[in-house]
Formats: sequence, C-alpha cells, structure tokens
Amino acid sequence: MYIDVIETVQDFAQARRDWEAVWQADPHAQYFLSWDFLFRFLKSKQRWLILAARSAQKRGAPYVAFFPLRLQTRQNEKGMFVDEFYMAGNYSCDYTGLISLPEFEPEAIEAFATWFARQSWYQVKFDYFVGPPERREALVKALQGPLIMFRDSAPPIRDGIDNTICPVVTLPDDLDVYLTGTLGSRTRKEVRRYLRWMDSESEYRITHSTPTTVEHDLDILFHFWRIRWSAEKGEKTESMIASTRQMLMVCEEAGDLDVVVLWKGERPLGVNVNILDRHKRRLLFYITGRDLTWASDPAPGQMLHAHCIRRAIDEGFRYYDFLRGNEPYKFAYGSTEHRLTSTLFRSRSGMNTHGRLNSRSIRFVYEQALRLYTEGKKNEAEIAFGQVLQSAPGHRGAEFGLANLLFDRGTLSKAEAAWLALLPRVDDPVPVLLKLGDVRLARKSYRLAEETFGSICRVCPSHLEALYKRAVALVAMQRTEEAFLILSEVANAKTASASDRFHVEKARKALVKIALSQAQKYTASLTPLQLPEMAPPEARILH
Repeated sequence: MYIDVIETVQDFAQARRDWEAVWQADPHAQYFLSWDFLFRFLKSKQRWLILAARSAQKRGAPYVAFFPLRLQTRQNEKGMFVDEFYMAGNYSCDYTGLISLPEFEPEAIEAFATWFARQSWYQVKFDYFVGPPERREALVKALQGPLIMFRDSAPPIRDGIDNTICPVVTLPDDLDVYLTGTLGSRTRKEVRRYLRWMDSESEYRITHSTPTTVEHDLDILFHFWRIRWSAEKGEKTESMIASTRQMLMVCEEAGDLDVVVLWKGERPLGVNVNILDRHKRRLLFYITGRDLTWASDPAPGQMLHAHCIRRAIDEGFRYYDFLRGNEPYKFAYGSTEHRLTSTLFRSRSGMNTHGRLNSRSIRFVYEQALRLYTEGKKNEAEIAFGQVLQSAPGHRGAEFGLANLLFDRGTLSKAEAAWLALLPRVDDPVPVLLKLGDVRLARKSYRLAEETFGSICRVCPSHLEALYKRAVALVAMQRTEEAFLILSEVANAKTASASDRFHVEKARKALVKIALSQAQKYTASLTPLQLPEMAPPEARILH
C-alpha cells in the first residue's frame, strides 16, 4: 500500500472520482467525510492534508482509502514548538474518521499508521471517530510503542451528557408505522397532537430556508443563542457564532442546509438546523435555538422534531440522526445509541518524535520566530530559530535571525562571523551585507564597514541606507569631504519609502552637524587682532 499526501485544493479536486467511489462503498462513511462537504470546508482552512492510499505503486492508480487531517503547532510551557495532528473536521463536525473500500481497509489502516510513525509529532488526536471498534483497535495496535502512550480522550460527562453517544432513529417508509411501531404511547400521543395542530389552519406555521431567506433564518437562531449563552460564554459567544455560521454556509453552498423555523404569527419561537445527506439518506439534526420567554404550549422543540421527522419520512430518508449527545429527549423519538471513540496518542518525551519539527511546520515556526522577535520576545525567538535550524540545517532565515540576536546582545564578533558564514549562501546578499556593515560599525572597524556598504552601493547605487552608513564610516575615518558629497546625495533624494525618508532626514542632520563643525574649526584657526595697550579711561581723565 502506498500513501500520497493531498495538500492543495487542485489535487483534492482531481481525487474527487476516487473519493466518491470509496465514500459510497464504505458503510461507515458519513456526511462530514463526503467530498462535496470537505472540499468546501477545507478550502477556507489552513494546514490541512489528506492521506490517500493506493494499492498499486504506479502513479495514477486509483485511491482505495482516505484519511483527512489537520496539523497545528503550538508552544509548550518551555517555549518549545510541538506539532499535533487532529481530525480535519474537529471543532465543527460532529463526526470524523477515515473512509476505505472494505476489501482494502486492514492494509490501508496499517499504511496510515506507518505514515504517522515516520512523521514528527507530539500528539495525534482521533476525536469523535466514527466507525466500528476494529478501526480504532487497528490504529492503536499500529501506533503504540515504547515511546508512545495512548489513552481514551473522550470529553468529560457534564450534566449527564455523554457526547460520544449519538442517538439515531431508523425511519420506516410510512409515518403510521413509525408512530405505532417506534414511539411509546405518551410520545406518540404528543406527536400526533402536534402534527394535527400544524395541519390545521392556526396561527402557527413552519418555514424552511431558501437561498434568499437562509441568512435571516440563521440570524434568528443566533439571536436566541446570544440570549442563551452570552452570560455564560462571554466574549466567546461571537466567535462561536461566527465559526458555526461559516460551517453552516458551507452546507448551504452544497445545497444541504435546511433551517426550519416555527412561527406564531410573525414571532419566531424556535429554530432547528438540519443537514441533509441525500446520498446516505440521513437527516442530521445539527443545532437548535428557541425563544426562552415562551413557556406555553406548543413546546417549540417537540413541534419542530415532529414536523422534521414526518418530512424526512415523506422524502425517503432512512435515518434521523441527533448527532452527538445523549440528552434524554432524543430517545423519546425511538433512537438507538451509536458510539464514537476519542483516542489520544502522545510522545512520552513531551516533545516531537524524532527530535525535530514536522517538516510541514518549519515555515510556520519560522514565521512565529519572526513575530516573537518583532514583539521583543527574544528568548522565545531564539528557541524558535534554533528549532527551525535543527529541523532544517542550513535554513538561511533562521541563521539570519540568530545572527541578529547575537548582534542585539552585544556579542559582536560572533555576530560578524555568523554574517560572514551566511553571505556566500544567500541569493540576495544586500540584507546580509547591511547587517555585516552594522556590526563592523559597532566594532569600530570603520575601513571594513566602509568597504561593506560600498559594495552594496556598487550594486545598488541608489540604496539610501547603504549610502548613509558608508558616509558615517567615512566621517569616522575623517574623510569628511567624501562623506559630505554622499550625504548631500542622500539628503536630496526623492523618495516615498518610510525607511528611505528616515535616512534622508538623518543625512540632512549629519550635513548640518558637519557644517557647524567645519565652521567652528575655521573660527578657531583665525589669528586674534593685536591692539596697542591703552591706559584705562579713568587714568586718562585723571591726567
């Protein structure tokens, strides 16, 4: 079995035919692993990748299994960056997992595990993993080892709600069969009453979103959410709403979103948001919201579920899936339990396996090092630059950053050696030459500094920073006339760059300073006028 890694939307698009064939054949595949959803979902995300398994070595051979993932990198308590793989749909999708042609599943899982073993990571999280226990057991068996620990990482049960339990109603072809064969007498009575109520000409009505109403219908939902959650979630409420809306609009873009609103006249009482998996004939009840000030009959949630189940049966759906959470009301509709697993694999060292960053994180950590340096967090920046260099020996950006830190700390000889070592290996020598000139100015090696900045000026005659600093070196060497000419050129330059304007102003000030200095020298060189001695005025008067 051979593994390719899909990391661009173009490659993902090209894999569509194979993906859809595998997804249709996998009895455990679900909506959040469909190509249509994931393609739209991932194209707005960063740092995602899909493991694609093929049974033949030949490039272009059809894929037989897929494993969608994301990668994140964070700092630990010691300031070191570590990598974590997690499921592509985590934090938005109730279900995650892999898909495989059944006949290739054991080989594919072993190949996926082998790929993970070769990667550098601190932990791997398979949260809310859907599928038979054998899939999880095969991954555990393949990934565990003396350097890797694993444990169940299911979220804690709060208020009696276990989010690894997913209640699912199996729907018959006929509503009466569902009512009489699935529901208890009390629930059956309530559902019949609500359905009659909706069918009668009353002030209550139910609407389903359309492309023109969906945004407004979601606004109603999130208005209820703000009232319900703002006091408890605080500032997180808006970010929660924004991410949820984004995910739902992905489903809307695919034509799979159904926002169902219960109204009394023009007053909305409740909203159910459903996702329609027409291929697997599964209706997914994703989220709900209701008017908390409404305390009368009908109960908005019950009325909406009664309506949605009847509609699902009428449209040929075979499952009404309540998704995660074993809230008691879900079982009143005839649900059975389906279990998810959550498993955490972690290196026992507390650092990445193989002692280095994941290759896909090098650029990310380098960018974080630059940010930390800019923010003045130089110790953390040094750690990050060092990790980049350890993982990618010869990384010129990291060497540049570490040399900057040496200069900032006053270890000038080491900084100069670092710049000199880097110079022959860069495509553009100017940034390194500028730094090398700076360190030579700081070391009072004025001749070398002047030569360094001069080499920039020969290549870039209008480089104002190099011109200005060359003039500074010339002044220090008492070659004032040469410096004056260069400073005049800088001072009269026409430029819009903020950096260039800074050096223009510096040059103008330097010219004034040189002029004053020369004037003082000229005045001091003049011979004082000799006058004859004269008696004080008082003496002349007395005589």
